[in-house]
Amino acid sequence: MKKIQKALMTGVSYMLPFIVVAGLTIATTGVISTYFGVSSEIITKLNGFGWTVMGFIPPIFGAYVAYSLADKAGIAPGFIGGWIAANPIIEGTSASGFLGALVAGIIAGYLVNLMKKMPFVESLSSLKSTLIIPVISAWVIYFLMAYPIGISVGLLYSTIVNALLTLSANPGTAILLGAILSAMCAFDMGGPIGKIAITFIFAVWADPSGLGFLANAAVFPGIMVPAISVGLASLIAPNKFTISERKNAPGAITTGLVGITEATLPYAFRDPLRVIPINMLGSAVGGALMMAFRLSTPGVSGIIGILPASNPLLFTFCIAVGVAISTTLLVVVKKEAVEKTTEDDIADFELEF
Repeated sequence: MKKIQKALMTGVSYMLPFIVVAGLTIATTGVISTYFGVSSEIITKLNGFGWTVMGFIPPIFGAYVAYSLADKAGIAPGFIGGWIAANPIIEGTSASGFLGALVAGIIAGYLVNLMKKMPFVESLSSLKSTLIIPVISAWVIYFLMAYPIGISVGLLYSTIVNALLTLSANPGTAILLGAILSAMCAFDMGGPIGKIAITFIFAVWADPSGLGFLANAAVFPGIMVPAISVGLASLIAPNKFTISERKNAPGAITTGLVGITEATLPYAFRDPLRVIPINMLGSAVGGALMMAFRLSTPGVSGIIGILPASNPLLFTFCIAVGVAISTTLLVVVKKEAVEKTTEDDIADFELEF
């Protein structure tokens, strides 16, 4: 279990720079085009570049999870598995995001280690590490991620979306729907469960009742609350967070404000049993309030989407309530952090703002 935890944090440390680059690029171009009215090919291309970098994150994560377990031989199959997790290639399957990339990295790492121990005839031994292991492991990961995992996630998508559509048909369950959608986004921070909530929004976007814009508003807390809350909590109670978490706090708050939830991942992976449920709770309250006040927005997540909201001030209040709940609970519930200094510990990527 310690090996997997170390591999997970290694993957996080290597993908974090990509999260920061993508998040700030998307945020900056969005602010320039939305608030300053600047629309040019350069801004559009730069925004597209940001989303391209965002697409690198799952494969980088999978690659370095596998690298931690199996050294350099694990990078290729881990990267391939992470890429398929984010970009399903078989019809009827769905993206499994970070969770899929994590599974791919772990399987790739252990598979490569197993193949290293397998006996090979002497005439093929020279090809073992340069040809046989990379190719065979990549093929195995391809089939696992493309078929059983991809198909399973696809079935999960359709089942949950249909359940949400059934729930949305009853106006009396609107507040519950808002809480569920927001909590889903907070649960896996840019992963497949959150994407199911977004898929549901697209499914009802053109609904004559305006449900699409209402549901869109309801997910804002789930997208913004987690990163803002962990960042604020680490500044308020620094003794409960590691040095790297404290240094990354300004970046987490900034990316949270612009709707990039992935900055929460390092905090959640280090203390999942506290961070994830607490962020889900704060987000659920915020989402429920959005529905209770019948707030709506056609805008994209983050502060950019607040201006076109039906009531920007009340909209901000709902998000602030969610942040206050999650931040307070994190400060109260988290235990004091213990800095590790042994050689086996992971050197977390630290970024100062």
